[in-house]
Amino acid sequence: MHLSVAVLVCLSVTFVTQTHGVISNACLDCLGRIVSGGGNGCSWVGGSYLCNKYAITEPYYIDCGKPGTDYKSCVANDSCARGCIQKYMSRYSSRCFLFSFGYQFPLSCQDYGRIHTGGPNGCRSPSTESYGVRVYDYCGLGPDPYAEDGGPV
Repeated sequence: MHLSVAVLVCLSVTFVTQTHGVISNACLDCLGRIVSGGGNGCSWVGGSYLCNKYAITEPYYIDCGKPGTDYKSCVANDSCARGCIQKYMSRYSSRCFLFSFGYQFPLSCQDYGRIHTGGPNGCRSPSTESYGVRVYDYCGLGPDPYAEDGGPV
C-alpha cells in the first residue's frame, strides 16, 4: 500500500514538472537551430544584443532571474542559457495554457517558441504566428495549433 502511494506521488510530481513551463530538450535544441543556425556569438540587433544560439537578450536574462554570474557569461554557457530559458518559461508559460471543459491542454514547442521570441504574451500575439508555423515546419514537435483540426503532427 505504501509503495503504491509513493509511486503515485512520484508520477504526479513528474507530470506536473513536465507540463508547467518546462520545455523539452528536443524543443530547446530545435529553437536554437531556428534562431541562429546553431551559432553562439552575439550580435547587435534593434538596440540590444542577441546572444547565444537562443538569441537571449539582457532583459530576457533579467526576467529569467539572472542565473550564473552575469549576462554575458551565462549566455556563453549553454547549460546556463538553457536554464535561463527554462526559468523564463516557468515564469510566463501559464499565460498560454488553454482550458476547455475543465481540461488543461499542454503547451507545444510552437507555444514555447512564440513565448521565447515574442515575450511573456508571445503565445497570444498575432506577430508571432508566423514564427509558430516556422517552429512547426522545422521541428514538428507537438500538435500544430494552426491546423484546422488542431490535430497532432
